[in-house]
Amino acid sequence: MLSVLKIGGSTLENLQPAFFNSLRCKIHNGEKVVIVHGGGPEINKKLQEKGLPIQMKDGIRITSQEALSCVKAALKDTANKKLVERLNQEGIQAAGLCGSENTLIQCDFLDEEKYGRVGKVKKVNIDLLEKLLKSGKVPVIASLGVTENGDEVNINADTAAGETAAALSAVSVCFVTDISGIQVEGQKAKQLTITQLKRGINDGHIYGGMIPKVEAAVKCLNLNIDEVLITDQTLSGTRCYKEVLAI
Repeated sequence: MLSVLKIGGSTLENLQPAFFNSLRCKIHNGEKVVIVHGGGPEINKKLQEKGLPIQMKDGIRITSQEALSCVKAALKDTANKKLVERLNQEGIQAAGLCGSENTLIQCDFLDEEKYGRVGKVKKVNIDLLEKLLKSGKVPVIASLGVTENGDEVNINADTAAGETAAALSAVSVCFVTDISGIQVEGQKAKQLTITQLKRGINDGHIYGGMIPKVEAAVKCLNLNIDEVLITDQTLSGTRCYKEVLAI
């Protein structure tokens, strides 16, 4: 069984023992794991240091050429190195990777005029990932990509996780967040179908910062991934899945 964990930047900065215990347990039970991470707070910090604007549109970070150097420094040189180091300290063998290197994540520009140097994933080359997984390591991927012309691009980490999971035929994608699952009318939902997720957003029961996570979950399910989990650091939370169609 193989799963992809996506860790957002704010969670990344505050990883607790519960996360490492849960991850060790998965690996001990024979599960193979790939981690894809973002690094929003670290990117914002580096942009501010350079006096560059923080610009978002439709949940996507507008990335100029100048901003891209900050994104790369934050994701590859800071967030990835720190996470790999911490995993190894916790007894979890990890290997740091950058999606823009070794043509790991190949992209086209999403919409260069609108978003700048932001990529739309075209292909994930899984040979290197499979080699690392076979050797018992956890690949840890910084969410950058590269175009056919060799241009580095920023990628939304949720998208990178979903596309990586689809390429590897992973059973599940787990979005590790600061909350224990999806709240619907004040109650944590154990499981929700795509229809229930969409209805929750339309009815206003799913709102705020949860909306992009739920939309990312739906996109992953539409990539033929069996389930998406929105969890806290114990890796337990809400299971999202497709409806089983009656024949």
